[in-house]
Amino acid sequence: MSVFQIRQSGTGAILWTGAAANEIQALDAMAHDAGYYDHSDLPENMRRGLKVEALSFGTARGQSSAGRTQGGRSGQIVMGTAINDRNLGRAAG
Repeated sequence: MSVFQIRQSGTGAILWTGAAANEIQALDAMAHDAGYYDHSDLPENMRRGLKVEALSFGTARGQSSAGRTQGGRSGQIVMGTAINDRNLGRAAG
């Protein structure tokens, strides 16, 4: 299994991050977490512009990945305002 991240391409907002076998299963898992049966049940305006990306987790040279696992993680759907450096700076300023 790989870890995928689904973003709304227009805003860059992260909608879901989690483990899935492929992009379609990642979209289905995101939709299911949001209360839909699968991604085909999402409203068209929500489906439009989704960007699915497989994440890779490399290790720095000389560091071991012993004891670290990537599997067994479930995804999370994030609704509402995206929290990122730009928004945090706006809130603090």
